[in-house]
Amino acid sequence: MRDIDHSCLTGRRILIVEDEALVAMNIEEALADAGATVLGIASTVRDALSMVAELAPDAVTLDGNLDGELSGPVARYLQELGIRHLVVTGYVDLALSDPHLASAPKLAKPFTAALLRQAAELHLCG
Repeated sequence: MRDIDHSCLTGRRILIVEDEALVAMNIEEALADAGATVLGIASTVRDALSMVAELAPDAVTLDGNLDGELSGPVARYLQELGIRHLVVTGYVDLALSDPHLASAPKLAKPFTAALLRQAAELHLCG
């Protein structure tokens, strides 16, 4: 029998914005294990903006650098919509160069599933 998960992530509809397939799969697995519903994975700024508009997620994990393009426009859009987001990036200094990324909560890569869950519960719930 499976233990009941009392995570605040249970039932949260989360979009993953990540251009590295392996990292995206790790995020997806950790969030699903915490009870979240992963709506999909966007790997470009354009796809992320489209998926946010179409799917209206509760929250988003957002890579700060998508194949060489800063994801600041996505962060700005999420802020305008009031959608909680967590910037998950290996380029913390680069993310700080964009005001919308700089003001968002961050989780540095590499990370463990436990650290991701802790950061997600802290910043994506509510």
